[in-house]
Amino acid sequence: MDVHGFLYSQIGYDLGDPMRAIIRGEKRTRVPDGSTFTVRRIDDAPGTDAHATDPVLTGTVEYWGETWHSHWWTVDFSGVAETGTYTITVDAPNGKTLYASEPIRVGSFLLWDETVMPVAVDQMEERQKLARNGIGWKDCGAEWREANSHATTIIALCDLAERGASWLSRGVVDRLYAQIVHGCEYLGILQDAGEQTGAPDGALVHEIPNHMDVIPGDSAQAAVAFGYAARLLADTRPDAARVFSDRAIRAMDYLLLEAEPHSPDGFSAMNHGTPQEFRVPNEFMTRDLAMMMWGCVQLYVGGHVSYKRHAARLARQIISRQVPEDRAEGGTNGDPKLYGHFYTFDSADVTEKSNTHHHFGHDTGTTWPHYIAPLMEMRRWWNDHPDNALWTECVRKFAVGYLIPACSANPFYLLPIGYFDGVGLMSFCGPWHGFNTSIGFAAALAAECEGAVSTDDERRALRRIVVGNLQWICGLHAGITRRSFEGCLSWKEEIPEGAAVPYSQIYGVGRRWTGNWTGIRGTIPNGFSVNPQFQLVVPPSKEADEPLRYTDEDWIPHAAGYLSGLVALRNKHRFD
Repeated sequence: MDVHGFLYSQIGYDLGDPMRAIIRGEKRTRVPDGSTFTVRRIDDAPGTDAHATDPVLTGTVEYWGETWHSHWWTVDFSGVAETGTYTITVDAPNGKTLYASEPIRVGSFLLWDETVMPVAVDQMEERQKLARNGIGWKDCGAEWREANSHATTIIALCDLAERGASWLSRGVVDRLYAQIVHGCEYLGILQDAGEQTGAPDGALVHEIPNHMDVIPGDSAQAAVAFGYAARLLADTRPDAARVFSDRAIRAMDYLLLEAEPHSPDGFSAMNHGTPQEFRVPNEFMTRDLAMMMWGCVQLYVGGHVSYKRHAARLARQIISRQVPEDRAEGGTNGDPKLYGHFYTFDSADVTEKSNTHHHFGHDTGTTWPHYIAPLMEMRRWWNDHPDNALWTECVRKFAVGYLIPACSANPFYLLPIGYFDGVGLMSFCGPWHGFNTSIGFAAALAAECEGAVSTDDERRALRRIVVGNLQWICGLHAGITRRSFEGCLSWKEEIPEGAAVPYSQIYGVGRRWTGNWTGIRGTIPNGFSVNPQFQLVVPPSKEADEPLRYTDEDWIPHAAGYLSGLVALRNKHRFD
């Protein structure tokens, strides 16, 4: 069976950004060489029947190549220059129409206008109502309310409050602040529970009532969330800001003075790409160090200047783990040469993957992908610091040595899971949970990296990554097939045999959207995976790596990643 389809955003495209549709087919002959596309505007003026006008853009369909057991062709219609609704047809050289799109919207800040309210505000208010005892948010399809998921979501809401409030009404900003306070209050309960269980002062337990255990990564993410919220609430909610600032200091002091890395329990050799007998070092993972560094930056900006030296020290430790060019991974079997990313530990040649989250323990909450964006904040705040050039160069090496080539190894510019030694670059053969979180934060990270590179080509490449990872959530992805539902526990639809159909991954937003467990508008499910939902059974391999299954549980960090990426893109539009 030749699975194929015409894939495009189900929400729309922003003027000035890359605008692309993609064709998927298992046979190289699915789209003959020399095929062309035509873009027509739909005239839907009041009082007239909607109809397609004369062509506004024509072009050649470009063959991208083969990956994930399919061939891919791209339709680049970035030349569309006016707001409106359009259709795209793809024609073979003999004149036969191969594909015709449904209406596609193009507008200024369209993704923002269509998604920011349902994802950031409406969804979270509904999840507050549905949460256990009305405390925290309904986290996922179960009753859990995890520390890391709440901290991740608070950080994204703070991104919106700090960098996107000027595009929101005063009433919406008040609702947004109320959700930030609500989330932080639950983290405060987890921190108080840590003290009650005998944990060091400042540490958080993971979840009440099911996982009353301490994972240092939870406290690192909470320190960022508390510190970020305290800064933003200082003038409007000073009492809450003081409480959250104190909690941030307690969490950070615990991490800097007392915390030890989590035990090896819950370490997935499969997800990290290590042998099963790998001995886990008693060291913090690089992603934990990056989150601690970010927490120190938030505290410094909030007026606690002593944390500046800790941030700089942690930055040096992170930079010491950066993969040098002369030890690059890849470069064979069709994979790009990759350097500039990071080793997971000081004492092991294992490179960090974008997402290793699973079950409870060592890897819990590991959804932030290579998140060195705080180095760019440090660069701006401390432009006279002797390490400033090192921070910029670290981000530049990561952008040009890893992020751009790794994301360019697929037609969507999607962030891969990472490079697995002896196997290659993997995109889907890994996590079963939370990967859409990492995709959203990849967009935010790529946007930050634009400030560290030096050429227009590099900046354009990074912008393609920003837009590509956001549009993956909005519907420009590999397509839902009949086999996709092998990964779903709730969502089922009738998909024609052999069809790959684009769906928005934001529930209730777009032309059509994926299902999920709760059916709350604005939620985003786990997304595409090789492994069945909540099972790690398929070892990483080139043969297995493909967008085979779809997993439909709607964990709140998925929306958080998308939201931070959306805010980053809107701010890039401001400067564009």
